[in-house]
Amino acid sequence: MRFSADQLAVFAAVVEHGGVTRAAGALNVTQPAVSARMRSLQALAGRQLIVRTPRGLELTPAGEALLPHARAVARAMGRAERAIALPEASELQVSIALSEAAVPLVAARLAHAALEAPRLELRVVPCDASTAVSAVVAGEVDAAVTVAGPDPPEDDLVRRPLLVDEIVLVRAGPHEPVASLAAVERETILWQARGSGVRATAERVLEAAGAWPARSLEIGSSLGVLAAAAAGHGAALLPRRYVESRVSTGELTATSLRASDLSARFEWLAAPVEHLGAGVGRVFEAVVGRADSL
Repeated sequence: MRFSADQLAVFAAVVEHGGVTRAAGALNVTQPAVSARMRSLQALAGRQLIVRTPRGLELTPAGEALLPHARAVARAMGRAERAIALPEASELQVSIALSEAAVPLVAARLAHAALEAPRLELRVVPCDASTAVSAVVAGEVDAAVTVAGPDPPEDDLVRRPLLVDEIVLVRAGPHEPVASLAAVERETILWQARGSGVRATAERVLEAAGAWPARSLEIGSSLGVLAAAAAGHGAALLPRRYVESRVSTGELTATSLRASDLSARFEWLAAPVEHLGAGVGRVFEAVVGRADSL
C-alpha cells in the first residue's frame, strides 16, 4: 500500500476537527472531496480507521497507529506551502500560540526578538492550552508557550520546560497570605474552560486532597476568570505571576495554599527540530535560551 500525503492530511484533519464537515471547512475543500479521500485511504489500509459511535467519531486501533504519522505529514505539508508562498527576500514569518497565563511571562521577550530581527514577522495567537497544542500538531503555528497539564498527550512534539510558578487562590480585597487547601472548600471557584493546564492541575490536586470547592463556575478564559474574581464573584486559582500586577495594587489578594504540587509548569512546544522553519530558532533563543531569568 502507498498512502498519499493528501489522504493522510485529510485523515489528520477529520480527527482534529471531529468530523468530515468541519475538516472540509478547515481545508477549504468540499465535503464530498474529504469523504472520497477518507474512503480511498481506508480502502488502501484494508481496514477501518474511524468509526462513528453515539459519542462521535472514534479511532480504531489501526487509526490510532496511523494518526501520529498522518499528523506529521500534515504539518510538513503546511510548512512546505508556507515556505514557497513567501516571495524571495520577504520577512521570516513565525507564529507562536500563547496560553493567556503565559502572556505576562514571555510577551516582552517575543517583542524584543521581533524588534532585534528586521526580517522577522512575528504573529502571536492567544488561546487556551489545548488549542495551543492542537495548533502546533496541525502545523497552524510554529510553536507555543503554555501550561502543561498533569497528563501530557502522546505526540511527537519537542517539549522544553521553562519555569514553574505557584498556583495561588486569588480573591478580591484583603485576605490572609497563607492558608491550607481546605480554604478552597468555602469558596466559589471560577474556572477556565476545560483544556486549561492550570485548571487541570488544580482539579487534580484538589481532588486528591478531598478539598473540593463549595461551588464551581466556568467562566472560560483566564482573563475572564481574573475579571470575575476582581469583581467579587468568586475566587480563582491562577499562577502567581499572572496576577501579581493586580495584587500589587491591592485590588486582589493572592493566598498561598502551601501545596508543592499546586504549580503551573510552563513549557515550550514545537515540532521536531527538522521541521522548524527559518526564524523559529531566534524566537526559541529569545524565550527559552534565557529561561533561567524569567
